[in-house]
Amino acid sequence: MRYYLQTINETIMEAKEKAEELFQLYLPFVESGHIEEIKYRCKQCTLFAVDEVLDAIVIINEYDFEPLNEYWQEVKQEIEKL
Repeated sequence: MRYYLQTINETIMEAKEKAEELFQLYLPFVESGHIEEIKYRCKQCTLFAVDEVLDAIVIINEYDFEPLNEYWQEVKQEIEKL
């Protein structure tokens, strides 16, 4: 299992890059209104998606997915900075 996690960590993008990728993914779905309102709604959608990932990690945490949990926590922090 550790080998699998190491492989994931080697191919996974930086938390900031992932945060920006997710933000851009949701942006087309909230593009109406004032720019700050669009940004706020997009961030909320993106944070919701990351929370879903974090909840899933908790469920499977018996396999020691702490590195993934830490990664997604970092992604969440980067989203909040956007």
